[in-house]
Amino acid sequence: MFILDDILLFPVNGFKFIMRQIQEIADRELNDESVLKQQLLELQMRLELEEISDEDYAEAERELFGRMRAIKMRQLEALGQVHTAETSSIVIESGSDSEGGFYEPGGGDER
Repeated sequence: MFILDDILLFPVNGFKFIMRQIQEIADRELNDESVLKQQLLELQMRLELEEISDEDYAEAERELFGRMRAIKMRQLEALGQVHTAETSSIVIESGSDSEGGFYEPGGGDER
């Protein structure tokens, strides 16, 4: 009975496998920054060779950077960490000795 089920469901399971593969490839390409970086380089070369105007360059550059930002946001959302200027902070720690001077590793008191 199980062999008959496998034979009858083979076309459906094969189709599901193919669709999963297509989905994985599309996701990789959608989230691949290297393609956008390559397009940005090509755009800069076209501007330098005067194949496009400054206005066309600025518009295409805005679109590419917008797509890069969208990729970064999707990556951060996938990690469950969405950072904004309001929620991000930097902490800088500095060490000091007991007398208020700076700590020097391996250094002695050279006064």
